[in-house]
Amino acid sequence: MEQSSDLDPILSAFQKDLAAGTPPLDALRAILNATSGRAVGLWQRQGDALLQIGFCTADDMPAETHDAFAAATKRVPLDETGLGIVKAVQTATPALADLDSQTTILETSATWLARFAARRSLAAPTSANGSINGVLAVSTAKDLTPGHAEWDLICRLAAELGDLLPTSD
Repeated sequence: MEQSSDLDPILSAFQKDLAAGTPPLDALRAILNATSGRAVGLWQRQGDALLQIGFCTADDMPAETHDAFAAATKRVPLDETGLGIVKAVQTATPALADLDSQTTILETSATWLARFAARRSLAAPTSANGSINGVLAVSTAKDLTPGHAEWDLICRLAAELGDLLPTSD
């Protein structure tokens, strides 16, 4: 897929950090800023789990919330079906979670959205060679819906990131 020029700075930051084996915090921070996000993370699929590559939150996020989520999602089994990141990998399509747990089947994601002071989260799968190899997720206070600029940005980034993720052994 051809890289769009507005994605180049973010993708370059990802490429630099992933090649060095370091968490891509600058790239994640850029996504956070571009989407007015509250939290953003990237996970790589390894077997029956997702392994967190990087995670960052808005500057006003309580440290205990940041640390609790980072610890809880360091390794996520693919049977944790209440999480949008798992649903996105299982269905190979973007998964939208809503703060209102009555309107979402992603109850665990809804709980985290409340702690993040976010309204919605979008988890978009990444792929390489036709195989889902990870997921990019953004939580925001905005009303994320298909066709909005933030939705499109997240999905376009996920489409490009698959080729940058390390291969799982």
